[in-house]
Amino acid sequence: MSKVIKITSPEGILNEEQAAPVRLKDSVYRKRKELLTKRIQEKHLDFAVLYGDREHFANIEYFTRYDCRFEETLLIVRKDGKTWIVAGNEGMAYSYIIPYEAERLYYGNFSLQGQPRNNAASLSQMMESVGIRKGSRIGLAGFKYYETAVEEEEAYTFDVPYYIVRSLQKAAGEDQVTDFTREITGLPDGLRMTVRDANEIAFIEYQSVTAANCVRRMLKNAKAGMTEMEISRKAGADLRECMAYPNILAGERSVSLGLKSPDDFSVLEDGSPMTISYSTRGSMCARSGMAATGYDRLGEEQKKEFDAFYENYWHAIASWYAAVTVGVTGKEIFEIVHRYVGDKKYGVALNPGHCIGMDEWSNSPVSGQSEMKLYSGLHFQCDIVACMTEPVMAAICEDTIVIADEHLREALRSEYPEVYDRVVRRQEFMRKKLGIPVHEDVLPMSGNNGVMFPFLLDRSEIFALEK
Repeated sequence: MSKVIKITSPEGILNEEQAAPVRLKDSVYRKRKELLTKRIQEKHLDFAVLYGDREHFANIEYFTRYDCRFEETLLIVRKDGKTWIVAGNEGMAYSYIIPYEAERLYYGNFSLQGQPRNNAASLSQMMESVGIRKGSRIGLAGFKYYETAVEEEEAYTFDVPYYIVRSLQKAAGEDQVTDFTREITGLPDGLRMTVRDANEIAFIEYQSVTAANCVRRMLKNAKAGMTEMEISRKAGADLRECMAYPNILAGERSVSLGLKSPDDFSVLEDGSPMTISYSTRGSMCARSGMAATGYDRLGEEQKKEFDAFYENYWHAIASWYAAVTVGVTGKEIFEIVHRYVGDKKYGVALNPGHCIGMDEWSNSPVSGQSEMKLYSGLHFQCDIVACMTEPVMAAICEDTIVIADEHLREALRSEYPEVYDRVVRRQEFMRKKLGIPVHEDVLPMSGNNGVMFPFLLDRSEIFALEK
C-alpha cells in the first residue's frame, strides 16, 4: 500500500451532514422476536429469560424496543412465542412501547429502594405462574457470556443477579437453567449480531451522522484556553439516548485517564493531547490526537515521535478499511493493522475493530487467533486505540460501517435511495480523496469515516494515501 501523505483538507470537510430521522419499524422488532422464538425451539428449550437493567438494556431493547430506564426487567419468551415482560413501578407504563402483544407482570422488588411494593409473590412463584415447572428447560441471558468457566461450567455461569438465578433454579430445577447469552451476542450467529433489513441500515446511518456531527462541531470550535466543559457545550447535542459516556479530554492527565467525563477545570493548551467522542444508539464517533496549531507548538520529544506515530497509526486505519470485506478473517485484519501499530510503543491492547449495536461494544471478530470470516450484515466499528506514554500522545479515528452484500445493498438502494446515495458518495470520497480502496460491501455510515487531521487545532490538512 502507498505511503501516508498530508493533503489540503477538502472544502467543507467539517460541514455537517443532513439526514432525515429514521425510526426502526415495528416489523423489525416483530421479526427479531420470531427469530428468538425459533432459536428457543432449535435449542430444545421451553423458555428464554432475558435480564436487563439500566446499563445492560440492549438485549431486551433489541427484541422489544423497551429499555430498562430505572430498574431491572425480565423478558420471558415461551417456545410457542408467548411473551411476558416483568417490570416494577416505573417500567410498567413504559412497557407499552413494545410493538406486539406481551403480558405484563408486576414485580415490586424490581422497583427502587423506598418505593411501594404492591405484591407479595416471590420471583420463583411468578416464574411458576407463567408455566415454568420442575423440568422446564430455561435459557437465561445476561449481559455477557464467558469464554472459560469462572467457578462452574460455562453453561452454568451467569452474568445475572444471583437472586434471579436462584429463583429460576427453584422453579425449574438447578440443572435446568443454562446460559443463553451466547445465542444473542455470540459470533457469528448470535441473534443480535446481524443487520438483516434496509430499515436497520438507514437507522444506523442516521444515528452515525448525528454522532459525527456532534464531533465535527466540537472539533470546529475547540480552541486553546477552553475547558473540557466549554468544548462539550459546542457539541450542540440533543437529549437523545447515548450508549457511552462522551469523552472530551484536554491535556495529558485527562487523556491518560481515558474514560473520564469532561469537567470545568481541565483546560486545553495548544500542543497538548485531546480526545473528543460522542455516541448515539447505533454509532460511536471519536477522535484523539494532538491539539496543536502546528509543529512549533509541540514539545521537543513529541516533535521527534509525531510523524512516525501518527502516520503509522493512520496507515493502520487506511489498511483496516481497505482489508475489510465479506470473507476476510479477523486474524487477517489483526495482522494487517499490527504491521503498522504492532510495536509495544503504540500501546494497542484492545481488538482493532469490534461489533456495535444499541450498546457500544457487543463483541469482536478481530483477534490474533480469530479464523472467523466477516459476513454481510456485520455492524462494525473501525476502532484502533493507540497510546504512547513517553511522550504522551494518543490516536483514535473511530467510526461506524455496515458490511452489506449485493442483496442488502440493493434493498437499501430501493427502500432508502437518499441513504444509499450518501453511502456511495462516501465510498468515492474515501477512494479518490483519501486513497483508500474500500470494497463495495463496506458502507461508511457518515462522511467522517477515515478523516483524520494531523493537528486537531489546525484542520487545514488531513491524512491520505499517496496515489
